[in-house]
Amino acid sequence: MFSKNRKFAGGYLHSLDTKNRITVPKKWRFDGDDEDSAYLAIPHPLGYIWFCPPGKIEKLEETMDSIPASDLSGQHFLMFLMEQSDMLYCDKSGRIVVTPKLIKHAGLEKRVQLVGMFGTWAVWDPDRYEQFIENPHALDAGARGRETLEVMERYGL
Repeated sequence: MFSKNRKFAGGYLHSLDTKNRITVPKKWRFDGDDEDSAYLAIPHPLGYIWFCPPGKIEKLEETMDSIPASDLSGQHFLMFLMEQSDMLYCDKSGRIVVTPKLIKHAGLEKRVQLVGMFGTWAVWDPDRYEQFIENPHALDAGARGRETLEVMERYGL
């Protein structure tokens, strides 16, 4: 079993193999391939993939369930974001298979930058991550991305 309060720290430069697999650092992995060991992979508006572990998924679910059906921008956010997201599991070798939609969203090619974010972690294109570290405001999320970020901020995501 795992702790729902697992923490993710550190940065790792890994490869994306020809089968779209990324090796997850051993200390970030969960055992098994069921709902209790899946990561929710979400396309973040700034162009990376945001990985949420089971404990964070429960909190996200509560928040997303609180968005009223009458909140059009909130519903748009939910549908757009979740349609692009996926539940991903580690195989026996500690690799996850990333979907083509998520790879395209993050602009991933051969190298990927994994970054611990305490309760979650992220996968970036290394060059984009370098730009983000130099100046996070220099990355243009576009109109849809800015709208998504506004909704995320409003609901504390």
